[in-house]
Amino acid sequence: MLIDYLFLDKNTCALCQSEYIYKYDLCRDCYDRLDYVDNKFLLKAYECYSIYFYDEFFKKLIGLYKFERRTEFSRIFSKMVYDYGIKKNLFDCDYILPSPSSRKTLINRGFDHIRLITDDFIDKIKPVYLDDFIKVKDTRAQHDLGKEARSTNLIGAFRLDKDLTGKSVLIIDDLVTTGNTSLEMIRVLEQANVKDIKILALASERRVL
Repeated sequence: MLIDYLFLDKNTCALCQSEYIYKYDLCRDCYDRLDYVDNKFLLKAYECYSIYFYDEFFKKLIGLYKFERRTEFSRIFSKMVYDYGIKKNLFDCDYILPSPSSRKTLINRGFDHIRLITDDFIDKIKPVYLDDFIKVKDTRAQHDLGKEARSTNLIGAFRLDKDLTGKSVLIIDDLVTTGNTSLEMIRVLEQANVKDIKILALASERRVL
């Protein structure tokens, strides 16, 4: 695992590595390419927030992190999620739930890409991890599937053996597209009598005006 990856120059941009850092370990030019949308929409009856628009630039950032194992990018995403969560008061909840991966995915990738992001700030906030919530079914990547297959791919993928009566949960994920992953997680949380759910994603393909 490359969690201890070090740059040749820690003061230069994590992406282009040619300019000095402006914000979130990115230079001014790379930072300005982020399409900040500050979206809020409903998934079922629950508020879902997304910070950036999932365009080609953000797709590149996510790809470098998840598929090329550039784990140092977790620090970039962590700062984005933390700053936004504080700004929107989203950490006023009982549990943080990083969208879980299956055991097979974790073995193949070598790290838990969402948990790595939240690990960086979990000690700074009040809520704790909902560790009882796990992914028990190895599923295909949602982005590889058509609309109909996406709606059934995740059925039965998650399990929770815990009573959440009176409790609130913040789901954190990297990307919301159709919302099917979050909706299946919501279904499982509702079966546990959860009081309230919010979802926070780094990016979404939705642009809410």
